[in-house]
Amino acid sequence: MDPAPSQPRMLLATTPEGEPVVRDILAPLRADLLCAFTHEEAIARIREGVDVVLCTLRFDDSRMLDLLAEVGASPHHPPLVCCRLLDSDLPEASLRAAFTVAGHLGAAVLNFPELVRREGFVRAGAALRESVAAHLHGVGQASMS
Repeated sequence: MDPAPSQPRMLLATTPEGEPVVRDILAPLRADLLCAFTHEEAIARIREGVDVVLCTLRFDDSRMLDLLAEVGASPHHPPLVCCRLLDSDLPEASLRAAFTVAGHLGAAVLNFPELVRREGFVRAGAALRESVAAHLHGVGQASMS
């Protein structure tokens, strides 16, 4: 008898405010959702082995790009998804610059609040799940801004 397949391990590098939102949206993926609120915790989790990293823009006092740069420098890093999860007072030009850099670092990007405004919460949640699921199942990289 074959052992049951293990659940994929997903790192949520987010804020305490963002964690419950992301957990609810990603729950249907049936992944082992690990959480990190600091850069150091995130790196430790990644070294333990994860299948995908979802990092929110405000992770660890806005250190998303630091995490993406460090993880992306490794030749065999997990797929990266970067997400603006909650509305903030971040200027639009800064958001575009962060997403551009994240894309150059190899991350898929998603502006969740903008998708909620355009498509509604249910469809925006589905888009976030699909972006992450594409990486979990090796389908490819979805990128939305």
